[in-house]
Amino acid sequence: MSEACLDLIGFFRPRVVAFIYCSFILLLVVLAGCVQHVRYVPDPEKDVYEWIANVGRQRSFSYEYETKMRSVSVKARGYCEVGIGERVSGSWLGVGETQDFEYVGLGDLEYSRGDGKWEENSRGEQSDFLTQMNRILTTERYEYQGFDRGYWYRFMANVPFLEPERRKEMIGLIKISDDDYLPSYVWAGLPDSSTFWSARVWGFNSRSGVKPPKKDRLDYLVTGALNNEGLRSLKKRFGMLNIDCRTREIGGGLLLSVPAHLGIGDIEALLRPGGMVLYAVATMPELAFRVAYLGGDHNKPVSLSDSLMTEHDIRDVKIRFDERSTPYLSLILRKKRNLPSTVALLVDSMLVATVTIDTLKRLNRIDLYPEMQYREMEILRAYILQPLDTLRVRSSGGAIH
Repeated sequence: MSEACLDLIGFFRPRVVAFIYCSFILLLVVLAGCVQHVRYVPDPEKDVYEWIANVGRQRSFSYEYETKMRSVSVKARGYCEVGIGERVSGSWLGVGETQDFEYVGLGDLEYSRGDGKWEENSRGEQSDFLTQMNRILTTERYEYQGFDRGYWYRFMANVPFLEPERRKEMIGLIKISDDDYLPSYVWAGLPDSSTFWSARVWGFNSRSGVKPPKKDRLDYLVTGALNNEGLRSLKKRFGMLNIDCRTREIGGGLLLSVPAHLGIGDIEALLRPGGMVLYAVATMPELAFRVAYLGGDHNKPVSLSDSLMTEHDIRDVKIRFDERSTPYLSLILRKKRNLPSTVALLVDSMLVATVTIDTLKRLNRIDLYPEMQYREMEILRAYILQPLDTLRVRSSGGAIH
C-alpha cells in the first residue's frame, strides 16, 4: 500500500471512529427519550370522560356564559379559582329592562352587589359556575361527532330548569380543545335554540386570584406547641398557600386572624401536622406490616412493607401538568435513590397515591397522581414541606371588622 494511501487512512480513521461514537451516543439519547417521554395519543371514543372530569382538577379558568329562557336571558363573564372562589358579573335581560349583577363566591360565603353595597349571604350557584357546568354535563354517554378544530360530542343535556315541560327534548354539544384536551365550548338546550345554556371556557391555570370584596376577618384561638420555631412554621405554611394570616400571642395560646370565608373546618385542615412517609408496596400479603386505604376508601386497600423515606429526604415538591392537562405531584429527592417496583405515599397518615417505579434507574424524582384538585395538591405540598406539631383550634367568639 502506498504511503499516500496510508496517510489518507490515518487522516480519516479518527474521524470515522468519532462519527461512530457520536452516532452511538445520539442513538442512546433518542432511545432514552423514547422510554422516558411517551407521547400521549388521544382516543376520542374513550378519553372524553377523563377530559371533562379534568376541568375540576385545574388551578383556574375564565369563562363566559349565556342563558336564554322564555321571558329572561342572562349574559355573564367570570373567573374561577377551583377549590377557592369565583368572581362573576353580568346582566339579566327581561322584558323591557336590564339588571346588572356581580357576585364573588369564596368558601361557603357569597358576596353580591347590584347598584349598592356588597351584601353577604350563603353561597349559591350564581357564583359556582363549575357546579352548573357539571350538572349540565351529567350524562351516561357522549357520542363522538368528529373533529373540527377540536373534538365534538353530542349528549343528552341535564337542564330541566330551562324548560321543565320539555326537558326530555334537551340536547347538548361539547367541544374538547386539541391543544389541552379540556372543554372549550358547551351548548345545551332545545333543538330549535328557543331555550339554551351555552358557555365558552379558556385561560386555564392562570395565577390570578379571587379576593373577598369585604375585609371582614375571623379570629381563632390556637393552642399547642407554639414556640418561636412553631410560630415560624405556621406562618410559612399559610404563606405557601397564599393565605393572609395575622397572629398575636395571648395568654394560653395564639390568636390567628384570617379572612372571614375560612371556617373552623378549613383552619383545622390547614393546621394538621402534615409530614410524609414513602413506603414500599408489599409484593405478597405476608410481607406487609400494615394495610392502608387509598384516599380513605376501604374498597381500595394497599399492603405496605418497608418505610423508604420521610419529608426529610425531600428537597422540594412541584405540581406539574402532563400532556393531557392532568395535574400531578413531583417529589424532588435530596439524592438519587434506587426504589422498589411500587411505592405508596402517605401524607399526614393518609394514603394519597401509589406509583410503579422503573427499578433499573437511580431516581432523583418521583411523580405521583393523587386524585385531587390542584388546590388540594397545594395543601398536600404544604403538609410535606412544612410539617407542624399537633395544634388545637377553636373559635375566639366572632368577626373583627
